[in-house]
Amino acid sequence: MARTSKVSKIQEEIAKLQAQLDEVRAKEAERLGNLAVKAGLSDIDVSDRELIKALKEVADRFRKAPAQ
Repeated sequence: MARTSKVSKIQEEIAKLQAQLDEVRAKEAERLGNLAVKAGLSDIDVSDRELIKALKEVADRFRKAPAQ
């Protein structure tokens, strides 16, 4: 009977978790993309650099918002 090493079990678990993480990120990216389209971001002419900067500012604003 082949023995499964502790290392290989951990590697398998890491691979499963990475797949789950990739799936969650893809779903979240789709959700945020849909929200961006609804907000009209797809209709403006702005560079990716400018848009990322503005989105980071929005993220910072929400991170700093007091809990209600």
